[in-house]
Amino acid sequence: MRTAGRRIVIVGGGFGGLHLVRRLEGRLRPGEAEITLIDRYNFHLFTPLLYQVATGELPEHAVAYPLRRATVPAGVRFVQTEVESVDLAARSIRTADGPLPYDHLVLAPGSVTNDFGIPGVREHSLQMKTLADAKAVRRRILTTVERAAATADAAERRRLLTFVIIGAGPVGVELAASLRDLIDHTLAPMYPGIDRKRDVAIVLIDGSERILPAMHPRLAGIAQRQLDHLRVRTVLRTFVSEIAGDVVHTKDGARFQGATIVWAGGIRTHPLIAALEGVPHAKDGRLIVDGSLRVGGRDDVLSFGDAAVFESQGRPLPQLAQVAVLQAPHLARELVSLVRGEPLASYHHHAKGDLIALGRTSAGAHMKRVGPLPTGDLVFGGLPAWTVWRANYLVQLLGVRNRASLFTEWTLSLLFSRMVANTP
Repeated sequence: MRTAGRRIVIVGGGFGGLHLVRRLEGRLRPGEAEITLIDRYNFHLFTPLLYQVATGELPEHAVAYPLRRATVPAGVRFVQTEVESVDLAARSIRTADGPLPYDHLVLAPGSVTNDFGIPGVREHSLQMKTLADAKAVRRRILTTVERAAATADAAERRRLLTFVIIGAGPVGVELAASLRDLIDHTLAPMYPGIDRKRDVAIVLIDGSERILPAMHPRLAGIAQRQLDHLRVRTVLRTFVSEIAGDVVHTKDGARFQGATIVWAGGIRTHPLIAALEGVPHAKDGRLIVDGSLRVGGRDDVLSFGDAAVFESQGRPLPQLAQVAVLQAPHLARELVSLVRGEPLASYHHHAKGDLIALGRTSAGAHMKRVGPLPTGDLVFGGLPAWTVWRANYLVQLLGVRNRASLFTEWTLSLLFSRMVANTP
């Protein structure tokens, strides 16, 4: 039997959905609303640290937070299922386990990997989007190193130990730097027959004019210098045309051969969002929302994070976890207002800046200017930025146990070699 309160259904347990649940906790009075969170997994994946699972710096449990630990204390019902479609007219979503009606629907399913239709990407490259992807990358790294150590053929050893990463955004840059650390400080001592300078090559390819094109130019410069120091070869203004087996072909005719090819070339709109009819979409398929994060001005459908286009200062906000986290408190207030029939307000975005990990004890930081003083943004690198980077993620991670586990694993990885057993 239905309760008298409104039915709020949140699709997606990523950064947006999880932080929205946390911000709704305690805001609604008993009986005002019944809140349901839906996700295909029963855990929240802390994607900014996924590359550290791929390179053995962190175990997988360090980046997976049980969603029920957030939903149960907040009085939110959690349903693990796959959302198949949305029926806007009936105010119901179709799931793998049957229909689920709603009064207010929040769409935050995140995004999916974008292969841009390039032949061979899905068949011959590894992705970096899910926990299974990170584990697959780790297995490939360790398997190829093992094979390289067993061969006497120098050319074959170099092929096995060439790692090609496509995409010089945050994922590609952080993965390249961490991979070099893994090889130099953990694998090289374990495999004395491998020359880490002569045999190992890490190639980072991107079509932009510089790495980290969406971040501050000075931050990109800090990252580029560190990658050069780590002997990561960056190939810019180069577009991939095909991946055939272990060879990456580019539009200018160049070829890059390596046993491990990782695709970090970008993201696209989630299919659930792109297929939604009867609401306004941007050219890339994302939903267009108003100042209250409503889709097409509808009170019954709202969206934020990667799934939505929200313009700030004349430009759409980027598809970053930070955006979803910053929008969540506002959307929580809007949902309370909708339930109570109160006036809505407009969201104003205030970006905090960017952080990028660049190896063992190095990072880059861009801190946005706060306040009226025209001092400019603060951009710095090295150990101070690395300290800020680690402190920031420790604060963001949910749960005391998870924070303690992350701090412990980071400390052990820094002081000792990483645990790189090639388990299934």
